[in-house]
Amino acid sequence: MGKAVRKVSVFLLLVSSLVFFSFAAEAGVITITNRCGDDIYYLYLSSSGASDWEEDILGPSDILENRATLRVNVQGSYRSFDLRAEDDEGNYLEWYGFPGNSTRITLNADGTAEYE
Repeated sequence: MGKAVRKVSVFLLLVSSLVFFSFAAEAGVITITNRCGDDIYYLYLSSSGASDWEEDILGPSDILENRATLRVNVQGSYRSFDLRAEDDEGNYLEWYGFPGNSTRITLNADGTAEYE
């Protein structure tokens, strides 16, 4: 019985390690460049198809100025995701369906975006 318990324990340890490392590998960094023509006061990133926007990734006191670049650490994984940018007057632009493995995104004033 002792050997069976050890085998199960080693198996569970191995499985939990694989799960941990797979989540760590899915997290990444996205570089977002603002070419919207205005400063961005709120920037939201959510999984495509989500019913609501996630928290503001800029935080309560940060602003992504026009023509500036921001590096965002993304936790978890997304098959695809959407972005919403708002200025200080509540005007916004939304972009949908970025591939989950995107690493660089440029947001443009005409509502388009380029990504890699």
